[in-house]
Amino acid sequence: MSIEKMFAIRTMRQVYKVAAIVTVFSVLIPVLTFSLPFFFFGEAYMGFFAIAVFPAALIPLLLAPPISIVILNMFRMQTLTIERVDELIRHDTLTGVLTRAYLLGKIGELLAQGGSFLMVDADHFKSVNDTYGHDVGDQALRKLAEVFRKSLSSDALVGRLGGEEFGVFLPGADDAQAACVADNLCAQMRAEAKHIAGHEIGLTISIGCARHLAGHTLEKTMKRADAALYHAKHSGRDRYFVAGASDTMPALILKGKLAS
Repeated sequence: MSIEKMFAIRTMRQVYKVAAIVTVFSVLIPVLTFSLPFFFFGEAYMGFFAIAVFPAALIPLLLAPPISIVILNMFRMQTLTIERVDELIRHDTLTGVLTRAYLLGKIGELLAQGGSFLMVDADHFKSVNDTYGHDVGDQALRKLAEVFRKSLSSDALVGRLGGEEFGVFLPGADDAQAACVADNLCAQMRAEAKHIAGHEIGLTISIGCARHLAGHTLEKTMKRADAALYHAKHSGRDRYFVAGASDTMPALILKGKLAS
């Protein structure tokens, strides 16, 4: 846990608790300071101590609580604001998946390990908005995110690239593994998005997969995935296609998928 998180103040209960601790120390320090001469002067110091210790304790007792509460509450508001901004930077407010910028940044950190990028697009999404309205369209996007959360492993990264387009990165995945994940996503969407917000929509998705190649940039890998998505869309939708796939890759079962 980072030092920032350890000392972050989020609730008024924390404010009052820390203010109480500050007050105790503010009172104890001068009282103990005035008590030290007892070790040297003994009872001869008692008269001065009796006069000095009361204001020494009273002043911090009166000043420390309000000042501490005001300052600590400012820290609390700052913590909540920073966390809110951080949440907006990291997560899409509608679907809860990662934002485009944060997704691409996280993928960039993992590219050296290799993996596959999936470009996912909801089929005929414009007609959903036009027929049922944007509220239902928003529900459809949330359903997409829900299927991602159910179907993808914990190490997969998923974010909203814009509109109804999403990106998924599978660290360390080769073409066959990416195809397996894409096939499962298509099947899950087919099964779970027949009805959305009380309407029989039958939402499906198309997916383009591209394995990241050594020496390529993330942008180039995404372009390959986008080209594969275009192929899937123009082959009938509700399917996936892997960039560079051929009949020599039987594990992907692509020929059968594209013919369906």
